[in-house]
This record gives sequence, C-alpha cells and structure tokens, in this order.
Amino acid sequence: MATVETTPARAGGRGGSFFDSAGYHRWRTVALAGLTIVAVAVLLAWPYITDYYSYNASYYNGLVASAGISAILTISLNLCMGYGGLLSMLHSGLQLAGGYATGYIVVKASGSWLLGIVASTAVGTVIALMVLAVSLRATYLYFGMITLAANLIVVEVGREWEPVTGGIVGISGIAPAAGGEIMPKEVFYYVVLGFLVLAYIVQRNLVRSGVGRASMAVRESSDTASAMGISPNRAKLLLFGICGGMAGLSGALYALQLGFINPDVGLLDNGIIFFVGLFLGGSATLAGPIIGVGFIALIVELIKDQARYTTLVLGLLLLAAMMLIPGGIVGTWKNSRFGRDRVTEARDEELPEQVPDVVPELRDAQPDVPALEGTGIVKHFGGVHALDGVDVRIMPGTVHGIIGPNGSGKSTLVSCLTRYHKIDAGTVKVFGEEAAATAHGVARAGVTRVFQVPHLFERVSVLDNVLTGMRTRESYSWLGAVLRSPSYRRQDEVERKEALELLAFAGLASRADWLASSLSHGQKRLLEVVRAVASRPKVLILDEPATGLTTGELDALARLCRALRERGLAVVLIEHNVDFVMNLCDEITVLESGKVIEQGNPERVRNSAAVLEAYLGRPDLMGDES
Repeated sequence: MATVETTPARAGGRGGSFFDSAGYHRWRTVALAGLTIVAVAVLLAWPYITDYYSYNASYYNGLVASAGISAILTISLNLCMGYGGLLSMLHSGLQLAGGYATGYIVVKASGSWLLGIVASTAVGTVIALMVLAVSLRATYLYFGMITLAANLIVVEVGREWEPVTGGIVGISGIAPAAGGEIMPKEVFYYVVLGFLVLAYIVQRNLVRSGVGRASMAVRESSDTASAMGISPNRAKLLLFGICGGMAGLSGALYALQLGFINPDVGLLDNGIIFFVGLFLGGSATLAGPIIGVGFIALIVELIKDQARYTTLVLGLLLLAAMMLIPGGIVGTWKNSRFGRDRVTEARDEELPEQVPDVVPELRDAQPDVPALEGTGIVKHFGGVHALDGVDVRIMPGTVHGIIGPNGSGKSTLVSCLTRYHKIDAGTVKVFGEEAAATAHGVARAGVTRVFQVPHLFERVSVLDNVLTGMRTRESYSWLGAVLRSPSYRRQDEVERKEALELLAFAGLASRADWLASSLSHGQKRLLEVVRAVASRPKVLILDEPATGLTTGELDALARLCRALRERGLAVVLIEHNVDFVMNLCDEITVLESGKVIEQGNPERVRNSAAVLEAYLGRPDLMGDES
C-alpha cells in the first residue's frame, strides 16, 4: 500500500534541487536501510555486547527487553489511536489483565508459559471487545472516558479477586520455564525481541492492507466509510480486538520478565510512558512507537538516580513534544524537506478513449424494475416537513437528475434513500427488494453515494483513496493480510492495477502517490467519484459533484457518467448546474418544499410552468444548497 503518513513534496517543487532529486531520494533510501540494519544488528548482538563491556550485563539486557515490551504495548496504542482514531485509556489495564492471565496459568495452574501467553492474548482481546461493544455509539472523547472507567474496573477487580489475582499482593514466582529449568535472561531477551518484530509486522501489514484502509476510513469519516459499504462497527471491533490481544501479550511478557504482577501495573501513572512514547515518536507512523519508547527508556535510565521526578520529566516531555513537534520525531522528519517522499510530477494527461474494464457493467438487471425506488417518502425534522410523500423511480442504464431550489429536500431525499436518515413513512427498494436498514448495508447492495461536501481521506494518498473504495470486494481476512497470503497478494496486485486505470480515465494517474489533501477542489471531487466507481456500484449517487469544477473537469465528470450509463448502471445527479443536468440526464425529478412538482425528460421539465415558477424562472433560488 502506498500509505503516505505525512505531507510529501510535489516532485520538482524546488526546481530540481538536490533535496528533491532522484539521486537524493535513492541516497536517503539506502541510508535509512543501512541505519535499520545497524539497529537490528545492535539489538541482536546486545547480550554479547553487554557481556563483553559490562559487569552488569543482565541489568542492561533487562533494560532493553523492558523497552521492547513497552514498545509492543505502544504499537497497540498506535494502531488503536493513530490509525483507528479510538482514544483508549484502557491499555495499561489490558496489560495488567494479560499479566494476570499468564501469572495464573504459570503459578496457580502450573501450566506452560507459552500457554500463558496465548491466554493473555485471548483475555486482552475479550476485554477489549467487551468494552467496545458497550461503547460503539460513543464519540471520540466519550469513548476515552468509557475506557478510562473500564481501566479502573480492571484494576479494582485485580485488587479484590484474591483467589485468581492474589489481591493487593498480586502473583509472584512467574517465570518462563522449560523442562523444570527457568529460561536464561539472555534467551528471554530474544523471545521479547521476536514478539516485538511480530507486533511491528502485524502493524505494518494491517495498515498497508484493505483492513487498515477500512479502519482509517472510519477514523476519517464513518459516514463516508458507510457509503463504501464498510461497517464502522465491524471495523472498530476488529481493530480494537487486535489491539487488545497485542496489549495482553505485552502484559504476559511483562509478568514473565519481572516474575510478578500486581494491580499497580494497571494504574495510569504507569501508562504515561506509552502515551509519551507514542506522541514523541509519532502517532500514525510505523516506526514512531519504537523510536519514541527507545528515547523514553534512555531518558528514564539517565535520571534513575532522581526517579521521584520521572513522572514530572515525562509530563514535561509530552508537553514539549505536543507544542514543538506535534507530528512526533518520525512525523516531523517526514514532513521536512529531508524526509518527504518523492512523488510523481503533475502533468496534463491525455484521457484514454476506451473505458477501462474495471468500470462496472450491469447487464442482468430487469429493464422494468427500478434500480432504486422511493415510495411515499416522508421525513420531518420537528415541525419542518423536509419530505412530504415523495415518489422517485431511478431506472438502470439512465442518468437521473434531481433538481430544485435551496431547501427543497434534495439532499434529505438522498439521505433517506441511502438510510443515513430514518424515514418517518414510505418504503425504499433496491432492484425490487426492501433496502437494508443501515447505510453500509445499502452500499453493499450496490448503492454508492458521493456527498455534497468533499469527504476524502486526506491523510493518505490518492491511490489509497481509490483502493479503500474496493474494500467490499476483498475476500481475504485480517489474518490473510497480516500473513500476506497468496489470496491477499493476488487481490492486491489486481486492485492496484485497476485503481491506476480508473485514475487514468479521470486524468489523475500522474497524481496517484500524492496526498489527497494536495489536490485542487475539482480534482478532489473527481477523485471522490473515481473512488465510488471503484466499489463497482449498481447505482451511483452524486450530490452536487459539479460545484467548483473547471470546464475540463466537468467534461471528465460527464464522460464518466456517460460511460456508467452505457454499461447499464443508474447514475443520480443532485445538481444546481442546470445546463449540466439538462445536457446529461435522461430523466429529471424536480422538488419544491419537500414535494415532487415535475418528473420527466429534460424537455418536459424545461417547459414546465411549475418548474419555471419554482426554480428555473427564479435565479435567486439557483445558488448552492446548504
């Protein structure tokens, strides 16, 4: 996946200077690869280095292992907050629960430490899912408060459930043993290192897959994610469950390393290191959690003789990081001229004549069955009758326009048809079947919506926006994405090829690796349409797509709409650009004060006295709909 974590520079933006040259970027890639190899080599050789140069090798090995365990938990927090947009105050409690699970298995049940790790991962996952299940409707801040309450509950359970947790004293004597012998600290160091690598791979592969793109789509806009058939609740449950399992794993390793676990581990004071490490290293960056925790471990070691000031120092460090480098170390570097990714240079593109095969084709629809139908739609907002018995039939293989003055109910009608609004009366059918009750359910049935206000995922690339639109077509699981299964690789290769073909058809191929936020307004609108088409809809609803588009961009939009019509799809245009609608649409519905005042072909609508009175003959009502 071409995920761009921070804003890249446009190629050629510095007139071919060294910092934007291909040579520099190659040098930077080699340098970063070299630094990574050196860092990995030092970590692998660390026990031998400390054994040779220090009389207290076990202490320094444990120091790095502790940082590795903290990094695992911080990676989990990064997946949750940085990529998923879920403010979690539960992670120290999840680590505590994981430690208890391993402690109970190893000490009280005399089981294997490997079984304890499995149990800890499962316990972390279950607790995370339980907490999220009762807070799915909570907004960002309220979700954080719920997880804070859950964290306090986990700590209190640890204090009171003495038969399992040992109460205030906790569980001691936890050790990784095999064949009756305790594992040497040097060996356990490599166990921790192996799990850290595993956690990083899980993070990297999830983020760079359709699973991660779906989570980031929900983070950016749950409405937009729903419009592409992504279930926000399912995406949140999956991601938070994975994060919970990873946090439980860190708790197991923590208990095995220190040999004990007690309720104090779950206190928020102990959790500050993870938040500081995340924001110092860089939230929503892959390497940020590891780098941030590494810096924190070094600082804590340097001030160990003044340990009582540790919380104060970490708090000041967090404040300084938020004020001076809000993107963290990695994010700030990536946003600098030294760290920006090299992107392709923008150019005028010759649009291909042939419609790419990825543009969906609908040939099996019954010609007399509407692709989308609303009958007797009523929607009231208090005393305002936004819709009052509206009937609309949108047939396959047509472009259907919906026009009317401001406040006539156009956008409300679309929201009712796509289940973003619950209707007070009436029915909605998709190809003759009752429409699903949820927005993402309607989208999965083939009805894709593009909103009036741009809803792009601006923190990822143009290509990734289009790939996100393909999520409902993907059949691989999250585990397949993590393991890079053959099914995943085949689908990913096909999707990338198709996404580039769609971008080329819209004249955006040269901007595929740009951040979506760097596009012009018109290009953003085109990208939204391309992303919607990537989901292979049967009905495509465009809410004022022509607003702010140049003549060339309007032509590209009309061209795409005609291509969809020729392939049997239904296209719905809600638009104030009357000329654009009249020249493109086969059927037009005109609304006024929540009622249909005219329906028919463009000629009939143009000559309707009611339409002339309500809309076309009154230029003061032809502005943008609020």
